[in-house]
Amino acid sequence: MSVLGPILIDGLAVPEGEATISVLDIGLQRGYGCFESVRSYGGEPFRLAQHLDRLESSAAIMRMPLPARADLEAWVRDRAAEGDCSIRVIVTGGIDAEQPGVASRTIVIASSLPTIPPQIRLQPRVAPWHPDGRVSELTGAKSLSYGPNLAARLAAVADGFDDALLYSPGGDVLEGPTYSIGWIVGDRFELPGPELGVLAGVTSAAVCEVAPVAGLEVAPGRYPLDRLFAADEVVAMSTLRAVRPVVALGDTALAPGPMAETLNDLYERLVAAELGVR
Repeated sequence: MSVLGPILIDGLAVPEGEATISVLDIGLQRGYGCFESVRSYGGEPFRLAQHLDRLESSAAIMRMPLPARADLEAWVRDRAAEGDCSIRVIVTGGIDAEQPGVASRTIVIASSLPTIPPQIRLQPRVAPWHPDGRVSELTGAKSLSYGPNLAARLAAVADGFDDALLYSPGGDVLEGPTYSIGWIVGDRFELPGPELGVLAGVTSAAVCEVAPVAGLEVAPGRYPLDRLFAADEVVAMSTLRAVRPVVALGDTALAPGPMAETLNDLYERLVAAELGVR
């Protein structure tokens, strides 16, 4: 991905080569901060309110103040004007570890869309760091501390896969490093439930809204990894992926079916209807 246009730092437009934050910022030193990724379609950000709601929730969990909601929305819309793109909103922790938010920076970046393979091959990898139903001080926050997730993805890519699929030490399906997972068994659309501590995905929530139109009963819960190998279809969902069929789990090939395409089509229709774009 490449940066499109200037980067906004606290609303000030700065050229990419001049965009900086303090080396003392705990976002850099400790991974303390929060972020959101928003998809712009033709200059219109999809479900911006839900993304900002989640950003506010993350910041509250992390005891960090945010800029005014109207400013955040204006900054995202400014960068969304680049057209079809990805927008990253990053709120750093600031320069005082005892008082998060002191001299923090809010950064808004528009980037070109990455190339997403039409079919995805996943490598299941155990995630001992994942909440997996346990509650901690950062439960529910979309924090900057994505190091373990990135390491899992890089390991999967090094082994020849497109991404990792995280599962718990007990063998339950969790999520991807940057995406949600779901699967179809008969007329059920199953996915890990919120009680597992998986991130509340904006895209997966939208897919769950349209799934009944396809005749599917949405059934979140705790499921073992073996459930995916026996599923009719498996799909990955994210802001940038939309809905993509999974065609391999480790060494096991999965046959793509019609429901992934149907769900993606319904999702795209939902996006078009809400944003008034084609």
